[in-house]
Amino acid sequence: MEGIEILIYIAVGVTLFIVILSTVLQKLVPRKKSLGLRIAFLGLIFLSLGAFVLSLYLLGWEGIAYFFVSISILIGTILGGLIISLSKLFTRSMN
Repeated sequence: MEGIEILIYIAVGVTLFIVILSTVLQKLVPRKKSLGLRIAFLGLIFLSLGAFVLSLYLLGWEGIAYFFVSISILIGTILGGLIISLSKLFTRSMN
């Protein structure tokens, strides 16, 4: 079960990275934040999906570790996007 913990840490790390990046970009450049964040979000999704395809089809059984890492990155990216969307929803409803 040691490997599962590492994958959870990867997913949490990616989630925190996206949330922190969103917060920093919102403070520094409020107008251009959404474009930069969308590019980073899509880039991470394509990176994880590319690693997913690479690990399963090209590397076979040797690439199964990359498969699980790419799934962790994908889950972390989606969770980060959901947290950002929910925070925007709550801040708009409070104003």
